[in-house]
Amino acid sequence: MMRKIPHWFNTAIGHISAPEIFTFALNIAAFILYGSFMQHFYLWVLIILCDIMVICSHGAWLEAKGDKVYGPWRTPTPHVARFVAFLVLFILAAERQSNTVLSTYVWYTVTITAICHAFFCILLTMHQTDNSWLAGTNGRVGMPNWISIIRMAISVLVPHMYAVQPLGEASSLIATIALIAAIVTDAADGFVARKFNQTTKAGKALDPLGDKVIFYPTAIAFIIATHGTAFLPSVTLRWCFYACIAIMFARDALFFVWFFLYYTKLKDGIGASMVDKIRMAAMCAWLGCSALALTFADMESRLAIAGFVCIAIVGILSIVSIFVDYNRIKPLIAEKKAD
Repeated sequence: MMRKIPHWFNTAIGHISAPEIFTFALNIAAFILYGSFMQHFYLWVLIILCDIMVICSHGAWLEAKGDKVYGPWRTPTPHVARFVAFLVLFILAAERQSNTVLSTYVWYTVTITAICHAFFCILLTMHQTDNSWLAGTNGRVGMPNWISIIRMAISVLVPHMYAVQPLGEASSLIATIALIAAIVTDAADGFVARKFNQTTKAGKALDPLGDKVIFYPTAIAFIIATHGTAFLPSVTLRWCFYACIAIMFARDALFFVWFFLYYTKLKDGIGASMVDKIRMAAMCAWLGCSALALTFADMESRLAIAGFVCIAIVGILSIVSIFVDYNRIKPLIAEKKAD
C-alpha cells in the first residue's frame, strides 16, 4: 500500500511563490550560460538541491502557519541575497568571463549563499512546526547554528577543488586549508553554544550532519583525484580501503534508518559514545593525511600509509559502534514499541 503524500508537499507544489520560481529560473539560466564548462556542474546540482529544499520547507511552513491566513506568496525567508549572487554571475557571463578563476569564485559564492538560504528556511520551518528546535535562541538561527551551516557550505566546495582543480596549481592548497579549517572549527559551534547559552535541538542535529557532509564528498573527491589508487602501493590495500569506506557508509545508513523509524523518541539524539568520539578523531586524521598527500607530492606515500591506518581504525570502530549504540538505543526502541 502506497504511503499518502504529505499535505505539506502538496502545499509546496500548489503554492510555489514567485521568488522561488524566479530563483529556479535563474539556476536554469546559469546552467545554460555555463553549460559548456562542466567544471561547474557539481556546484549547479548543489544549488538545484537547495532550491528543492527551499520549496519543500515552504510547503511545511505554510501548513504550520496556515496558508489561508498568510497566503501562499509568503515565504520563510527572502531571496534577495541569492538574486544578488546570480546577478554578479550573469554580469561575468555577459563580459565573457565564464571560464576564469573569478567566475569560479563567484560560483562558490552563489553555492554558499544557496546552502545557507536553504538551511535558514529549514530551521525556521522546523521551529514553526515545533518551537523546541530553536528554543535556546528565541526562534532565531543563532550564531552556533550559523557556524555549523557555513562550515558545511564551505566544506562541500572542497571536493570540487580537489577533483576539478579550478583554481590552478593553488587548488589543492586552498582546499586543504578550507578542509583543515572545517575540521578545526568542528568544536567551535558547541563551544559558542555553551558559552552564550544558545544550545538548541537544531544544533545537535546539525553537528553530526556536518560531519557527514564533510567526510563523504571529500572521500569521493580524494578517490577521483588519485584515479582510484588513494596513493596506496598495492591492490590489496586499496580494496581494504574501499571496504572500510563501505562499512562506514553502511553504519551511517543504518543509524539513519533507526532515527527515521523511531524519530518520535530519538529526535533529541542519544549523544556520542567514547567509541564514536575516537572514530570521529580517526576520520579527521584520515582527512588530514589525504589532504596533505594531495597537496605535497613528496610526502604522499608516507601520508597514504598513515591515512590507511586511520581509515582501518574507522572501519573497525564503525562495526563496534553499531553494537555499542544499539545497546544504548534499545531501551528507547522498547519504549516506542510499548507505546
